[in-house]
Amino acid sequence: MKGTTPRAPNLVGALFLSLTGGILALSAGCGEANETRPARWSYISAAIVQPNCATANCHSDLSQRSGVELDDMKKGWEQLRNRHFVVPGNAADSALIGLLKGQGTRRMPPDFALPKVDIDLISAWITAGANYDGPSPAPTATLEAPTE
Repeated sequence: MKGTTPRAPNLVGALFLSLTGGILALSAGCGEANETRPARWSYISAAIVQPNCATANCHSDLSQRSGVELDDMKKGWEQLRNRHFVVPGNAADSALIGLLKGQGTRRMPPDFALPKVDIDLISAWITAGANYDGPSPAPTATLEAPTE
């Protein structure tokens, strides 16, 4: 049409639609299990166990609380398996999961609770057999019964 000036885009409206769409997209995922991290010891050790449990005051080479050293991927796996903190294939009966969830008198880590998604990932690793997939050579796991 002659005599009409072109209309500038409505930036406020476009921004509102973008924000609304983003909020809807985020809220659509709430409550769903969208775990994309691998339930593998190599990941769990490096991303969850070492930064949260193998600190200078807890399960590191320096302190080894309760004789457990978790700052080394191989040693950590051996100790969790050989000292029966994990029951391969059975996360519910694994002492590690009970400690992480704070079932009983102790919770690990003692100063804060790990996020549920981290505990769920560790549970999935145990349920899948608690296998070692780190650098070779693989550590050895004993099959001895736990001592009381």
